[in-house]
Amino acid sequence: MGLACAAECAKRGFSTLLVERHGSFGQETSSRNSEVIHSGIYYPTGSLKARLCVTANSNIYGECDLGGVWFKRCGKLIVAMAEEEVPELEQLYQRGINNGIDKIEMLDEGQAKKLEPHILAIKAIYLPGTGIVDSHQLMRSYFLEAKARGADIAFGIEYIGVEGKNGSYLLGFRDTSGDIVKMSTRFVINSAGLWCDRVAQSFGINADAAGYRLHHNRGHYYTVSASKSRLVSHLVYPLPHPHLVSIGVHITIDKAGQMKLGPDTEYLDPSIPESEWYKFDDSRREKFCAAVQKYFPALELSDLSPGLVGVRPKLKGSENSVKDFIIKEETEKGLPGLVNLINIESPGLTCAREIARAVCDLLKALK
Repeated sequence: MGLACAAECAKRGFSTLLVERHGSFGQETSSRNSEVIHSGIYYPTGSLKARLCVTANSNIYGECDLGGVWFKRCGKLIVAMAEEEVPELEQLYQRGINNGIDKIEMLDEGQAKKLEPHILAIKAIYLPGTGIVDSHQLMRSYFLEAKARGADIAFGIEYIGVEGKNGSYLLGFRDTSGDIVKMSTRFVINSAGLWCDRVAQSFGINADAAGYRLHHNRGHYYTVSASKSRLVSHLVYPLPHPHLVSIGVHITIDKAGQMKLGPDTEYLDPSIPESEWYKFDDSRREKFCAAVQKYFPALELSDLSPGLVGVRPKLKGSENSVKDFIIKEETEKGLPGLVNLINIESPGLTCAREIARAVCDLLKALK
């Protein structure tokens, strides 16, 4: 997200500095996900997630071509495995129509079987515009574009706080030698991912009162044996949780053709240190296998191997409602020129450039 914002800001003529606490880009959520180019079907009609995702899906493939980023428009099936699931699938299909998704289809059992002979589905939504992307190449393309357009990018620099200064912000950082450095800027984009609520709070915003408080949510992925990976050529998803707490343990395929299963969903207790977040808990293997066998019966327990673990920056409360992206310029809080990006979880990878364009539009309006 920060890389996309840096590229877009530099393109629009802003003097741009991207600050990253890690030694390189993509060390957290951006490189630990399903790498899916989403269609926008899941999100409430009119929401930021729906609008930006549908637009992003129509733009990102061409942008990847221009940037030399690997992708595959492999298509996706969302499957109903029993008659009682069909009404919910049909509602999801109608939402896709309402959201303006191109070439969406409802398939009967025979049509689904023709696309994926080894998948069980009595009915399925087919989304030919869904794909997969090499997230590292995508990030690198934003990085190279930002640099080429004159942006400065500083790695290993930790943000430590802010002071107001004559209508601008005096930001404090700790550099790689441990020294404190300060710089003044009129505009700040808070794209700190897992820690963006803390950054917002450092500006004096009450994260709880503003609805910005994040809850770190962990998801595991298993990889699948090569022999079973060859049996499926599309992404395959079960029906999602009604309020998108998760979109279910699903089948994705990576650049090498390796099948991945995941992610599950687990809110992390705040007492768990960050150093423990990415340790793989293999006790989930049977649960993963059982979930996927419902629609991919050829899968066996011995086909699964531990994969990666990712952590998402979620707004909790999703049990009752779907939580949208927050893209907020904070003039009304007395903080003109500060843009907070909160809850940038899925489909954030797909929407990164569209979010960056929205941010720059907000900043341009202030100039």
